Amino acid sequence: MVKHIVTFKVKDENKQNNLLKAKELIESLKDKISEIIHIEVGIDFGLDANPSDFIIYSEFKTKADLEIYTKHLEHIKVVKFIKTIASERRVVDYEI
Repeated sequence: MVKHIVTFKVKDENKQNNLLKAKELIESLKDKISEIIHIEVGIDFGLDANPSDFIIYSEFKTKADLEIYTKHLEHIKVVKFIKTIASERRVVDYEI
């Protein structure tokens, strides 16, 4: 199994609305991309002094499935939106 974790900081302008829209768009990918086993979005509730604003946690059967996901047209549409709101992005992919 492959786990794909991405964290983001989001620009301050319209931040709360953008976070909610990102969550909705990302979680809707589960119904559009069959290779996704599990996907969820967590929005930080602000206890840490230097947090990421949201995280994507997703699971795939194989590295090939993750690659299909990253190149899928529906994923690319979401990425285009996120690029307009994000100021920072970090990724960890690992296999268990």
